[in-house]
Amino acid sequence: AAPSSSSCALGAAVVVAVAGGVVLAIQGGGSGPVTPAGAAAPLGSLAQAAYVTTQAPGFQFDMTMSAGVGGNNFTIDAEGAFDERQLEGTMTLHIGGQSLDEIVKNPYIYVQLPSSDAAVTGGKLWSRVNLDTFRQALGAGGPLGQNAASPTQMLDMLTASGQVSTVGSEVVGGVATTHYHALVDFNRYATTVAPDQRAGVQSYAQELQRITASSSLPIDVWIDSHQRVRRFSTEVDICAPQGRLDETVAMDLYNYGPQQTVTAPAPSEVNDVTGTLGSQASGATAQLSC
Repeated sequence: AAPSSSSCALGAAVVVAVAGGVVLAIQGGGSGPVTPAGAAAPLGSLAQAAYVTTQAPGFQFDMTMSAGVGGNNFTIDAEGAFDERQLEGTMTLHIGGQSLDEIVKNPYIYVQLPSSDAAVTGGKLWSRVNLDTFRQALGAGGPLGQNAASPTQMLDMLTASGQVSTVGSEVVGGVATTHYHALVDFNRYATTVAPDQRAGVQSYAQELQRITASSSLPIDVWIDSHQRVRRFSTEVDICAPQGRLDETVAMDLYNYGPQQTVTAPAPSEVNDVTGTLGSQASGATAQLSC
């Protein structure tokens, strides 16, 4: 049977949470000056931005994920707040005329769906998915799926790529920033990570090449004068049964500072759908190939 609209909305909601990890970062250190447009970017400044951003007590964000295949296009918008030190946050997603509330409380994401679809909700107020399990089902256990909505994952990949250029100075949300661009080669990236991470990175590079016919990924990041990430984005073309699927993910970060403490829903209000959704995601991913 075809998945219900609520099931599709839940899947899309969880994919957005995973996509947050696709676009953003986890570690770094160092410092460096800004370079002219077109020049090689100072990797130290990006590493410093990664460190500064991860040390922030939290931030708010706006995120857009858009895709198109076979003449059909869709966009998912989201806004929320996140504390990546605690790996928790909240967001509201806008999908096909619906608005869904989400809670991220590591390692779970909770989505509030319409109560009319009891097959998905089980009559509960919240549907829950284990993000670690879901990412594995998507084949996102590598560098693009480690931390949902974590805003320094991208910088880690940029500093490791060694192929970063400075685009120029741009204003993002009223804040002056420097725009950097890179084409990250995951085969090369695998040689720069810790030995215990190499197998996962190499596996991801192979999966990426299988579904995109490329083992590289274009990434852009905007950093302010306080070495905080203000925007980042990536774009990927995926080989789907219906044709080439063009997907972009972008996020703006602002209002750095302490965010509201997140409380997970009571167990009595939760229906866990990790197994069902993971199986659907795994089946869909298996159909992607170039």
